[in-house]
Amino acid sequence: MGRILVGFWQVGAWGCFDEFNRLEERMLSAVSQQIQTIQEAVRAGGDMSVDLVGKRLNVNSNIGIFITMNPGYSGRSNLPDNLKQIFRSLAMTQPDRQLIAEVMLFSQRFRTAETLANKIVPLFILCEEQLSAQCHYDFGLRALKYVLFSAGNIKRDKLDKMGSTALEDIAEQQMLIQSVCETLVPKLVNEDIALLFSLLSDVFPGIHYTANQMKELRQQLSTVCNEHLFVHNDVQGEMGSMWLDKVLQLYQIKNLNHGLMLVGSSGSGKTMAWKVLLKALERWENVEGVAHVIDAKAMSKGALYGVMDPNTREWTDGLFTSIIRKIIDNVRREADRRQWIIFDGDVDPEWVENLNSVLDDNELLTLPNGERLSIPPNVRIIIEVADLKYATLATVSRCGMVWFSEEVVTSEMLFERYLSMIRRVPLDSESAIIFSSSNAPVNLVAEDAKPSRAIEVQRSAALALQTHFSQDGIVPGALKYAVAELEHIMPPTPQRLLSSFFSMMSYSIRKMVSHDEGLIDDSMELDQIQNFVLRSMLTNLVWVFSNYNFFATKSTGVSHRVAAADIVVPTINTVRHEMLLAAWLAERKPLVLCGPPGSGKTMTLLAALRSQQEMNVVNVNFSSSTTPELLLRTFDHYCEYRSTPNGVVLAPVQMSQWLVIFCDEINLPAPDKYGTQRVISFLRQLVELNGFYRTSDHSWVSLERIQFVGACNPPTDPGRHPMTSRFFLHVPIVYVDYPGQTSLQQIYGTFNRAMLKMTPAVRGLADQLTNSMVDVYLASQEHFTQDDQPHYVYTPRELTRWMRGISEAITQLESLSAEQLIRLCAHEAIRLFQDRLVTQDERDWTDKLVDETAEKYFGNACRLDEALKRPLLYSCWLSRNYVPVTRDELQD
Repeated sequence: MGRILVGFWQVGAWGCFDEFNRLEERMLSAVSQQIQTIQEAVRAGGDMSVDLVGKRLNVNSNIGIFITMNPGYSGRSNLPDNLKQIFRSLAMTQPDRQLIAEVMLFSQRFRTAETLANKIVPLFILCEEQLSAQCHYDFGLRALKYVLFSAGNIKRDKLDKMGSTALEDIAEQQMLIQSVCETLVPKLVNEDIALLFSLLSDVFPGIHYTANQMKELRQQLSTVCNEHLFVHNDVQGEMGSMWLDKVLQLYQIKNLNHGLMLVGSSGSGKTMAWKVLLKALERWENVEGVAHVIDAKAMSKGALYGVMDPNTREWTDGLFTSIIRKIIDNVRREADRRQWIIFDGDVDPEWVENLNSVLDDNELLTLPNGERLSIPPNVRIIIEVADLKYATLATVSRCGMVWFSEEVVTSEMLFERYLSMIRRVPLDSESAIIFSSSNAPVNLVAEDAKPSRAIEVQRSAALALQTHFSQDGIVPGALKYAVAELEHIMPPTPQRLLSSFFSMMSYSIRKMVSHDEGLIDDSMELDQIQNFVLRSMLTNLVWVFSNYNFFATKSTGVSHRVAAADIVVPTINTVRHEMLLAAWLAERKPLVLCGPPGSGKTMTLLAALRSQQEMNVVNVNFSSSTTPELLLRTFDHYCEYRSTPNGVVLAPVQMSQWLVIFCDEINLPAPDKYGTQRVISFLRQLVELNGFYRTSDHSWVSLERIQFVGACNPPTDPGRHPMTSRFFLHVPIVYVDYPGQTSLQQIYGTFNRAMLKMTPAVRGLADQLTNSMVDVYLASQEHFTQDDQPHYVYTPRELTRWMRGISEAITQLESLSAEQLIRLCAHEAIRLFQDRLVTQDERDWTDKLVDETAEKYFGNACRLDEALKRPLLYSCWLSRNYVPVTRDELQD
């Protein structure tokens, strides 16, 4: 600020500080002293010299200093009293829209400007009053200006085509209506569109217009969509027509504004819209398109815009600044390319309002070192965001807006695209993994080409699925029921559920293709393929959309290593989880296991990873203060950077090995005051874009052979935070709940049978021991909750500790009777379940529970009055072994 003020007083310039109250309050106080010193020198007629920022100069009396600001917005500071006193305040409340609109229309060569201004201004007032309240709506002066400028562009195009200036009055009204529709309709939610057209018919009665068809652009869009297998349609009301309309709206808004916002929930087609448009424009206009995708919340503000060294006063560009500077320098002909800078992530005023001067008519980026970078005309700033609840009107009004509702991309479109992929992409190839993970175009099998046997099988599978994907088929019905009726640990979306279902179906079809290729003499018949696909589809629907328990048989696969921490006893839940994880790991998809503490998330995930070939697992424990720098340090430790012809690549040090980053407690990082978890934003960028920007040289680093998995407790648990739906759009969730009674009996029955093999005399009591342990655990879990005491937490870990305590005690014994086993079992139960209790009534209840359970399962095995005689004490202090003792023996 001091350097700018020195420049003002030396040349006698007038300067206006826009958004002045975005400075910090301590900075405002310091600036007020500098301005007051300058004003005193001006009052002295310019004869007075002033000391400022280490310089002593005479003040040019022609200097003028003005400030503008929006009071009361988020991210603003209150002006200190000493600053208010040295400026005269002017309240700018209500502009004269009528006069402004009239002048602007005349400047756009409209002959009926007065009549049109009398119509367009009331229309905007009606929109403000009658349309619904949305965070991304703005019907103020800037919105009016964009409509009038757009109308001027339409008129000039018509004049160029017609070669005449004699356009009728009614034609000018049609142009204005066309401008309103092309400018305002893209931002409206569905229920407001009909209301806007109703208002238009009231304000402009009897006037109709024909929308611009843009046939050549539509042809190029169709070509690009076909390469990506995107569902699209030119016919209004048909599947894919709404999304194609949004792409065309984006093109029209892009021509009017150099700053745009794409707003809509995750999975609504925003990213694919700008990608398809950029590619289509490249082919249509023969101008290369370059996209720079940045997640502003995945990095610090200094890394985004730049920092100034307080000691040397040396300026270092940030990522955004360096991109703009490279385009301006035009060393590699950047000015000849279409440059789109995409801010893909959450919006908050602390970073986005630094772009206000970039987004408005100034098109300038003012840096703290005094530089002013002019934004080139080939640059567009596009902000892609799920919502604008923290954005201020100052930012919203500066941007063109395109709203993507949840109806833009429907489930039917996803079904159709998946069927097309099965028909034309070999699922056992690397192309299928690339296609499903990044939507990148791959070499498609031509529909009229002679297919391989694998493609023939896949097409038969697609034919079998097509009936069940229809509007009244099984899959849409199951999806609707799962979203509306079933309980989910994270808010479900059709896109996320279908992504998981499609992965499972691809896994099943790959298995079928592999089986068919293994048949020597013959291949699978059509009815065999259809039956297999139907069974797989039903199983995958149940396993992906819900939790389902089957009958679990006894497992005898664990005969030793009873106390090992990594042993997994197969149950229907573990089998289900292993199949889900295998399907996603095979596609190199990230995934998250969510469930309560002690439910086996880590064990299940590590068991699935161990079954995969050539995987190196690195455990990264998240905390409330975890930042992206933790992941970057992990990369530095286990990976290496390599320069390749395609750019910088980050890959594991060990060749041919995959590095799996296991993010434990992934939902612990605390969000900032705008609700963003920086490390989750960074993870989303790594997953979605498969890379990140290196802060040292602002180069893009692509990831190679690196996969991410995570585990977390439910977001309702203390200290946990909900993660963004934009992250979970790319990351399937597996809910791992506590095992039910049947599964617990399955698991601990296996352990107990293996444990009691060492003591043949009581081997027959394994099932009774298991049932009694499970009953005591479930009864205690139901009776004592965290509502009573915060430490009353009961998980299957209690049963594991119970089993291990018994195992350690009997390992050193040469023989074991039923009475000794029951007493030892009761002692471990008392230690685990009673010692934590607070009141005597609670301890008495547990004593009674242990006695009643022992009577139920061991009533005929021995004399229970002797086996359960109190006090129940065991110790290894008096001998080498863990044996029963009395209180007197311990005290002696």
